[in-house]
Amino acid sequence: MSRRNKILAFLGIEYGLVFLCALPLFLLDAEPQGPLMMGISVMFMFLPALAALIVRRLSGDRSGLPLRLNIKGAWRQYLMAALLPGALTILGAALYFLLFPEDLDLSMGYMSELLALSGQAAEVPAVTLPQVIGAGLLLALIAPLVVVNHIAAFGEELGWRGYLLPLLIEGLGERRAVLLNGVLWGIAHGPLVCFGLNYTGEYPGAPLTGILMMTVFATVCGIFMSYLTLRSGSIWPACIAHGAVNAVREAPLLICAAGYNVLLGPKPSGIIGMAGFIVLGAVLMFRMDRKSK
Repeated sequence: MSRRNKILAFLGIEYGLVFLCALPLFLLDAEPQGPLMMGISVMFMFLPALAALIVRRLSGDRSGLPLRLNIKGAWRQYLMAALLPGALTILGAALYFLLFPEDLDLSMGYMSELLALSGQAAEVPAVTLPQVIGAGLLLALIAPLVVVNHIAAFGEELGWRGYLLPLLIEGLGERRAVLLNGVLWGIAHGPLVCFGLNYTGEYPGAPLTGILMMTVFATVCGIFMSYLTLRSGSIWPACIAHGAVNAVREAPLLICAAGYNVLLGPKPSGIIGMAGFIVLGAVLMFRMDRKSK
């Protein structure tokens, strides 16, 4: 099977599996962010790995996959993967609340709502700004230690960065391949965005604007994860970074008032919330372009 056919086969199988996986959400008119959607979102993360394994089997591809840890030779990438997701999420949230100070809610109203929905009537005490900053820093340090998130991220990283990305680079070069990889990855999230993934409640142009913003978010994060994979020769730093992003992405909502615009922030999936990731992505793209010449 040619390189082009492998790419098309991977995308066809991946998007086909996404369609089949998400179909129950539409047929059953699933509740946004409900149990069915959350369960399917977990399954969704392993579909790219399954698609890659199917294509390798069909094509008789026996080439190696970047599965070695390579910690000694890639300690810089592991350090970036561990520390940057939390730090950039905090910076993006801080920028959002600076621009929209009326959305900052130190009374922790969002946490109270979550407890009420779960049937708990516990009163949540208000917090101070220094406490918020301290908790944010602590969360940023803890995020890379949430191993279950890295395991869940493995399926996506193996498929998109471990298998598809090298095929794209062979024909497009590093920079264009990384961008296309991120766009394709973001599009695959479309069905889940329709049921509240990262973009919940009412927002302008829903769900199409949410799908568009998810594609931007995936492209920006994809640059970071592609860089980690390419420079380390392993998908594991990207798994850690991916898992860390998932661990901290909802945290800014704990101090956010109701009525915020999900397309803007304060989560990193909003255009302001992802500001730090955008800057990092631009820097890494420049380094990729320079290194490939």
